[in-house]
Amino acid sequence: MREAVRLGRNFAAVTGAQFIVQVLTFLLSVTLARRLGTTSYGIFVFGFAFPSLFLLFVSAGLDEVIARDVAADPSRARAYLTVVAVLRLPFVAVSLLALWVSLQVLLSDPFARAVTLLLGGSTMLQAFAGTFQSFFRAYERLEYTALVVLAERGITIGVTFALLALGYGLLEIAATFLAGGGLSLALSIALVRRKFTWFSHTFDRRTASSVLRRAVPFALGAVISTIILSTGPVLLTILRSAGDAGLFNAGLSLLLIVLSILTLAHVVLLPTMARIRATNPERLASILEHTQRFFFALGLPVALGAALYARDIMTISFGPAFAGSAEAFRVLMGAVIVSSACIGNGAVLAVVGRQTENLYVGCAGALTLVGLSVVLITGFGPLGAAAGFVTGSAVTGILGTIITRRFAVRVDLRNILVRPSLAGGLMVFALFALSLPLSVGVPAGALVYFACLYGIGGIVKADWSMLRDAFIGALGREG
Repeated sequence: MREAVRLGRNFAAVTGAQFIVQVLTFLLSVTLARRLGTTSYGIFVFGFAFPSLFLLFVSAGLDEVIARDVAADPSRARAYLTVVAVLRLPFVAVSLLALWVSLQVLLSDPFARAVTLLLGGSTMLQAFAGTFQSFFRAYERLEYTALVVLAERGITIGVTFALLALGYGLLEIAATFLAGGGLSLALSIALVRRKFTWFSHTFDRRTASSVLRRAVPFALGAVISTIILSTGPVLLTILRSAGDAGLFNAGLSLLLIVLSILTLAHVVLLPTMARIRATNPERLASILEHTQRFFFALGLPVALGAALYARDIMTISFGPAFAGSAEAFRVLMGAVIVSSACIGNGAVLAVVGRQTENLYVGCAGALTLVGLSVVLITGFGPLGAAAGFVTGSAVTGILGTIITRRFAVRVDLRNILVRPSLAGGLMVFALFALSLPLSVGVPAGALVYFACLYGIGGIVKADWSMLRDAFIGALGREG
């Protein structure tokens, strides 16, 4: 099967499932907020947010190690399943105990403690289910991930709506989510046993030591990701006001919707790159270059268009009260440009055994973000937080590209960046000159951009072939 077909099938599966889940979750959030009131809804939100702090210990980067190593060598599957599952059992137990102790200290309301503990248990079950779902990634069969996610979310949210209609409250809803976590775990176990692999009869201590050692950079990377996403809102609340934090978070939430697509692409790319390096390493550079050129060609016009129409987008999405977040949102769109141009660097560094260098890159970006945010937020508010976020992203992207070229593969950066940048510049000039409203400017800008890109040779026959094969894969055909 051609690589584009695999990527298209896997990307369509996870993207489609993610879209449906986000819609269902949004509808549930709105319904809960209206039916339960601000206090109960606040407990519900806290019940998911606080236990997530303990997930870093449970996940510990182990899923990434499975996805990478088993994709490169499927014979490791049985040993890795046994080792990771056994290691995670005490991790989950300790995390639940720490959660319970923390709740006794932080919360005086027994009802809030009970709800948070139930929702925390659901979160821990989902994390343990990740042990088995990581094999779907390793074998590049992410349609099974989509199946599990859709089944669990659909049933859990459906039962929740039914409970609300029958007059039940938050405690019953929390118990439903706990049962949903158990359902996700059961489905994941059943699919892994039926389709892929099963536990070995022995626990290999040498393999366990190796897995833990390899997981450390991934685990630290998860910590860095948490810092990157939380720095702006937290510092704005402390140094400025909750209102400024709300303005920034409005723009950040829209940015994360776009970046989630790139995150899903990374989920698909990691096992694909691992398999290619193991079976056909000379193709690694061409796959990375095609991927970066494709995503940059799509991400650039999205970012430029969103920046041009930032005020309209924020007003339509959040209402006139959030018009002041337009400037921060405009700056934040720079992160889309950087991330789309550098997509795949992290996956390549991981599969060539340079995850430590990848971690250093992430640390440099996170430190830049935190440092600039501390300096700029006091004087510039949400705009300063946005500048810190984008600068941190740029540092990560530039250093990641340098490290990738130094230790892994070298791609033709001019081929990736120049033509889309020219077409994007022409698109911005045309939209400025015509001063079109949002409803007309979006299709007009897209038409100008892709016409210019095609005219200057930015779209070639190989791109059409890759798109065709990816579309075939998205439809579930072998090509």
